[in-house]
Amino acid sequence: MKVVLHRSTAAKIIALMVVSSILCSDVSAVREEKINKIEVFVSAYCYRINKVKGPEILLLKRSPNRKLSPGLWECGGGSVHENENFEDAAKRQLLEETGITATRWKTTECFAVEVAPGEIVPGIAFTCKASSDAQVKIDPREHTDFRWASIDELDDIVLVSPNMRKSVVKLLMMQDKLF
Repeated sequence: MKVVLHRSTAAKIIALMVVSSILCSDVSAVREEKINKIEVFVSAYCYRINKVKGPEILLLKRSPNRKLSPGLWECGGGSVHENENFEDAAKRQLLEETGITATRWKTTECFAVEVAPGEIVPGIAFTCKASSDAQVKIDPREHTDFRWASIDELDDIVLVSPNMRKSVVKLLMMQDKLF
């Protein structure tokens, strides 16, 4: 089952999950005795301006040994650590997975990932801009390849979801209006 949510709906669901985890915790236990954990993913849609091709998105090919979407292309990201805000998590993930420190971060959309049958993890995607000469150094434990892709090149790339393709195309078409 794949769930696709409108950005505002997904944001409301994430907020409700956070609130309900706090309100619905074991009332007999004090806060310090019970730890509530909520899994949330972040993604970094990192783009650059190529002087010849125009805007390009950074895509990473998932390692074949990954549990979710092995061998497919994504924008990169991962889980939020305890006591880490969403934007800092996206920045950390981009740096760990690519070696890039990007600028101009902006919340782009909310998404959902089915990590197991019927188990949905919410996510928040951020858009960021890399310099045109950014050097990518992938983490071989997570990815086997990378590429900068323009809109015209996306048709030949199998992304982790059709929704990501729509988001990336929209980003590349509107990047000059983002910041």
